[in-house]
Amino acid sequence: MINSVRIVGAGLIGTSIGLALKNSSIKVQMIDTDEQTQRLSNDLIKGTPVEKPDLIIVAVPIEVNEAVVLQQLKAESSVVICDISSVKSDLLVKVQQLSENPENFVSLHPMAGRELTGAQAARADLFLARAWVAIKSEKSSKQAISVASDLIKICGGTAYWLTADEHDFVVAKTSHLPQVLSSVMATQLLGMSEDDLNIAGQGLRDVTRLALSDPSLWSEILIHNKSAIYPALTQVIEDLTQLQNNLQVSNKSELVKFFKNGVMGKNLIPGKHGARERNYSYLPIVIDDKPGQLARIFNECAKISVNVEDLSIEHSPGQETGLITLALSEVDCKKLSIHLNDQGFKVHQVKNR
Repeated sequence: MINSVRIVGAGLIGTSIGLALKNSSIKVQMIDTDEQTQRLSNDLIKGTPVEKPDLIIVAVPIEVNEAVVLQQLKAESSVVICDISSVKSDLLVKVQQLSENPENFVSLHPMAGRELTGAQAARADLFLARAWVAIKSEKSSKQAISVASDLIKICGGTAYWLTADEHDFVVAKTSHLPQVLSSVMATQLLGMSEDDLNIAGQGLRDVTRLALSDPSLWSEILIHNKSAIYPALTQVIEDLTQLQNNLQVSNKSELVKFFKNGVMGKNLIPGKHGARERNYSYLPIVIDDKPGQLARIFNECAKISVNVEDLSIEHSPGQETGLITLALSEVDCKKLSIHLNDQGFKVHQVKNR
């Protein structure tokens, strides 16, 4: 059972974990080399000093993660230590070689984040229904594994136990590559005028969302995981080169194959809570561009107990209306469509995708 936690590193992830723990009435202390950041984080989570924590979480930048983990293992020889670094390849080896108590260490990686950084962007619900990769190690004690598992459950996540190499391979494809491709796409926009970008749809916003991420952080991540990301990038470059060649000769069958492969790959991604992705119904609603419109819609959803799974918003600068599209189950979609129509909302034809 976890009663008290010290978190070393008061950035987005560390502070978000702190908020999640505080919501479960666990005593938390935030530590950071930057005094202003430490103060902000402790104020946000109402942190208090912890003399003998049940758990220490290392949530520092990747370039200093190994050194801080080893430092904490040495300083607190009887406390369970977990790190949350996004690259694991050599960490366990170093801990086993250089630490006198590797049995107290479990390496974790919550598969959650935001394009924003810092304690000010932290959210207590950041890890709800998210996967946490936990690294298998025969050196970890049953107590350490139990504490790490409890941490993941308290934060609302699900544990997936992988080896360090398996982890680095998987995150290269599922996390690091999407970041690279988002940044590549956003780079193509340099030099375009604001007028031209005003016509951009939601697709561009979706694809480039990750491009706002911290450049320094991601440079370090790619360097530390280059053995896994390099072949993934090579494959992408080969696929794009083949696409370019097929486009040059107007080879429609190969172009269709390219996009079909994309559809098949997308369909492999599991849906909410790890289940197979559902085929949602989509409800388009035209709203006026004025305050309170979204709140009105969600209030009506709450009144009739329908669950919105996702949403998208289309709105161009200067436009007096916007289009919000809600993703719901087929039953909830029909129920909400009828209800909103009765309330005078501009609801359009229910669509399936």
